Amino acid sequence: MHRLIIKTSAVAFFASIALVTTSCENHSNPPPVVVPEPDPDPEPVPDPDPIPVVNPGDPRADLTTEELATFNRGRAMFVKRFKPSEGLGPLYNATSCSSCHSKPVPGGASELYRNFYVASWGFPPFVFNLPGLPSPVVPAFGSTINAPFSLQNGRTIIPEMIATVPVASDQRNGIPVFGTGLFELISDATILANADPDDADGDGISGRANNDGAGLGRFGSKAQANNIELFTRAPLFNQMGISSNPVQGSAGTVSFGHGALMQGSATPNAPTADNDGVPDPEISTQDLSDLIAFSRFLAQPQKKVFNNAATRGEQTFAQIGCTACHIPSLESSKGPVEAFTDLLIHNMGSELAGQVSFGTPQVSSIDPVTTEAEWRTAPLWGVSNIAPYLHDGRAPTLLDAILMHGGEGEASRVAFQALSPVEQEDILEFLRHL
Repeated sequence: MHRLIIKTSAVAFFASIALVTTSCENHSNPPPVVVPEPDPDPEPVPDPDPIPVVNPGDPRADLTTEELATFNRGRAMFVKRFKPSEGLGPLYNATSCSSCHSKPVPGGASELYRNFYVASWGFPPFVFNLPGLPSPVVPAFGSTINAPFSLQNGRTIIPEMIATVPVASDQRNGIPVFGTGLFELISDATILANADPDDADGDGISGRANNDGAGLGRFGSKAQANNIELFTRAPLFNQMGISSNPVQGSAGTVSFGHGALMQGSATPNAPTADNDGVPDPEISTQDLSDLIAFSRFLAQPQKKVFNNAATRGEQTFAQIGCTACHIPSLESSKGPVEAFTDLLIHNMGSELAGQVSFGTPQVSSIDPVTTEAEWRTAPLWGVSNIAPYLHDGRAPTLLDAILMHGGEGEASRVAFQALSPVEQEDILEFLRHL
């Protein structure tokens, strides 16, 4: 009996060893684990009210079918390269509108190498163009206004003196046209409400309106042009030598009869003409109308979605006084125009002062009757795409442009310099998102 129990126990013992051994072997080589495939991501729910993407050079979204067709024809005219046989010259700086308004697309800003000169001589109010020139714009190519076209002659020499009178001259860099048609829809009353030519509130800001003789100015580096037609016909002739007849003339004056008309030099009803052998006008009324429509109907730049730095920068931008001139929004007949400008001219100090005056500004007890040192508050929408900066492109970056502010902008510049590096970068990030 005892032998049987021992034998049975031995069998059980060895069987248990075998079981353990088998288990260890199985544990060292487990069967492959099958991982189930994850469920596919559900289809994203469409945004019920998506924000349309607006690219530089796009038309405004509110155009009618006819206006859009006019815009597209105008774009073709904007990039058209004129030939001498079509009226180019006899004096010119460029062969197309897009030569000076191409960055990043037609209708945009100008590269530095596209700078041009303006010059005049005399003493206000008796100021004259250089001899043989039809405007203050100094042509880089061609021959005199009353001579046959020539490709041989170079830039007109700007003399230092004429009849013992000093000659004034400045450089200009082309400015973008995006969204500026909306400036025609901002009333004179809205613009003048922000003017303070005598600095009555003592904040150091004495912005004032300028006038071109046709109406209160909105366009140009000195706000010297009242409407898109004037601002199109002038460079068409002064920069390319393309003569034209008015489309609307004085009927196109924006906010006509605002009560602040002053003597000026604009002649909206006058045709332009030259003597280059091509019959005037050298652009048809239809083509000119389309060209005007392209500039008028270009969409405003679209803001990027703000990140945290841009949000902080927007607040700091206002806190250091930048919005005293770069007003975030002006009301128009189509709603707010968020261009960050007041469309007024400001004295920006001796370092940025030019020599040539344009327009007839509001009377001021603290600024002269001329505008050499004053510049229109540059719109900031889309500003990250239009370097270089300032009226002559002297500032290669936004930071450089800020640090060059003087005169009425000096207090804000000093406040910017007192910020921490992070706060300064926040403001730059805000500007990049406009």
